[in-house]
Amino acid sequence: MEKLFLIKPDFQDIKQGADIKFFCPNCALLEGLLSFYPRLRNELQVNYVDFARPRPAIIELIGEANQSCPVLIFEDGTFINEPEDIVRYLIKNHNIGHAH
Repeated sequence: MEKLFLIKPDFQDIKQGADIKFFCPNCALLEGLLSFYPRLRNELQVNYVDFARPRPAIIELIGEANQSCPVLIFEDGTFINEPEDIVRYLIKNHNIGHAH
């Protein structure tokens, strides 16, 4: 089963100030697709990670140099970490609608 990793919303980035909350726009895009197509939650293993690095769950699968989010990881260890490419993959392989 493919594993999709997204950053948890309302994270803090100490570099930007301790009292400001953030969300990852690219993760929000994929979260929107999960909302539009709830069956994807059964077809993918969706995981949420903290903004702070290191991100051990991702490192364990594809290495420290590849811990950006969002990332879709396949059972063979290959992965896609560009949001547009993840969307294209989901359209083609999980039969969701095309963006218009």
